[in-house]
Amino acid sequence: MKKNGITLTLGQIVAGSLIGLVGGWVCLLIFDNFIWQVLLGNKVHHGFWVGLLLLISLGITYGVVIVGSSASIRFVSQKFGINIPLKPLCSGAFLGPPAVVGLLALLNVPWEIFGRPNLILALLLPVLKTLAYIVSLPMRGWMYLGLPVEIWYILAVPIGAILGYRLTAVKNTEAAEQA
Repeated sequence: MKKNGITLTLGQIVAGSLIGLVGGWVCLLIFDNFIWQVLLGNKVHHGFWVGLLLLISLGITYGVVIVGSSASIRFVSQKFGINIPLKPLCSGAFLGPPAVVGLLALLNVPWEIFGRPNLILALLLPVLKTLAYIVSLPMRGWMYLGLPVEIWYILAVPIGAILGYRLTAVKNTEAAEQA
């Protein structure tokens, strides 16, 4: 049973990563090469319209990556006889990449912005520095090896989706037991 769980999880990560990556590339090609260069070209110059169209492009691309990755994870799960609702998958997948951004932000926290610490800050800063260092340790090792950070973003969507449905399932189980 444990072997099936590991195979299921690895299959979900691989399928979610591949479909998410392909979906992102397709959207990039459509928006960058077709809409931005062919249709719009040099027609839009105003900052508001450029910003609005860029926001729409990024939103659609992110949505395609999230839904595509979540749907592929759901498909792999169904092959193993597990039916997972799409909502917790998408919720977790949506939060995966921002978690990577948070880990990257912990690499270079400018601790000097706190200025001259008062007593409470003087006690908390060493704890916060140590905690930030420990939490960001995997990312530090990755960067030290010179590996591309983009791989974290590719893996963050399916891993976030898997965590999303597994953590949601725990809540649903507890609610069902209480009823």
